[in-house]
Amino acid sequence: MKSQSQKIGSGGLSGWPLKQRSTEVVKYISRKTGGRILVIASGGIFTGADAKEKLDAGASLVQVWTGFIYEGPVIVKKICKTLWLQ
Repeated sequence: MKSQSQKIGSGGLSGWPLKQRSTEVVKYISRKTGGRILVIASGGIFTGADAKEKLDAGASLVQVWTGFIYEGPVIVKKICKTLWLQ
């Protein structure tokens, strides 16, 4: 019988499945450190709203990977535009 990590594979888990947990971890770290350290959020960021959620949770920066793979460089422009307009 395969373990959960073996089922996921060597590439690991990324993207949408990590969204909620990632936000929880960002909030936890930000709260525990009083915002004294830079937090780079990743996991499940596909839209400007996703990026804003991470920033509102206490992230200083966001990292986009899976969304970049699926949408290409245009995702960065879309996210920045959404953040700029808010």
